[in-house]
Amino acid sequence: MSVSEMQLAAIKEITKLEDEHILREVLEHLAKIAAVKDEKSLNLSQHYEKIKEQYGNVLQKLAQ
Repeated sequence: MSVSEMQLAAIKEITKLEDEHILREVLEHLAKIAAVKDEKSLNLSQHYEKIKEQYGNVLQKLAQ
């Protein structure tokens, strides 16, 4: 199944939903996915110290 086919299938299933609570939950989930996708744009600087501790030797060898 292609991406566009999956999008159409998802839209078809969402249009069948009648419960406001469930629709709100779906929208919140989609918003979270979009936020995580945006966050994963290489925001590694916040993890620098942990990465340095765990992979310091490897990073040093790569730098050479």
